[in-house]
Amino acid sequence: MDPRQRTPRTVARDRRRERALDWEATRRPAWVMWLSVACVVLLLVAVVALANSDRRAKPTAVNGDVLGPDRETVAEYTRRARGELDAMTGDEPRWALVTPATAQGPDGLAQLFGDLADVRVSTLLVGPNARETLPEPARGARRIDVFTAARDTLAVEAGTEPTDPALDAEGVLVHARPDALREIARRGVRAVEPLPPDAVYGRFALRSVAVATDREPGA
Repeated sequence: MDPRQRTPRTVARDRRRERALDWEATRRPAWVMWLSVACVVLLLVAVVALANSDRRAKPTAVNGDVLGPDRETVAEYTRRARGELDAMTGDEPRWALVTPATAQGPDGLAQLFGDLADVRVSTLLVGPNARETLPEPARGARRIDVFTAARDTLAVEAGTEPTDPALDAEGVLVHARPDALREIARRGVRAVEPLPPDAVYGRFALRSVAVATDREPGA
């Protein structure tokens, strides 16, 4: 018989091998899915980080409250702030913006707030945009130490020397009771503008007198 005319042999199916190949085929998409999930998580983390960074630089006026000039001249803002200070009622602590008569460095700020232990000095406003959040003085430290450290940080961020007068604070956000705010107002500052006691930190706009409509750049 001619070998070329032999009937081909049937190869038995290797079902174990087929199952292994099927498992490999379904495993790869699972890795793709997990990779996609990881990418989404990383994206969400980045979005949250950027949102927190922007919130630190630019508090949003979620409740519509504003501290500082609101399309006003310096004189208009000063009069309005005085009226709001005089209209305060109750004894609940509240947020307020203190505007010194002139921009102040660490020494001037320490003279203004150094002996007011019940006043929480929260944030320095420098120029129209820069700001620095302040911690409360640690045990054994003084307010001037906190003000000096904040100025050093601002100098590094601005790429200048700590002695640069452009780093002087034009506004100070504080949290205090009405009697303490009135005491600050008696210390020769330009204005003390309080918010209602139910105003929440981070939910009001914060502007220094540098944005007043009649202020010249650098004035």
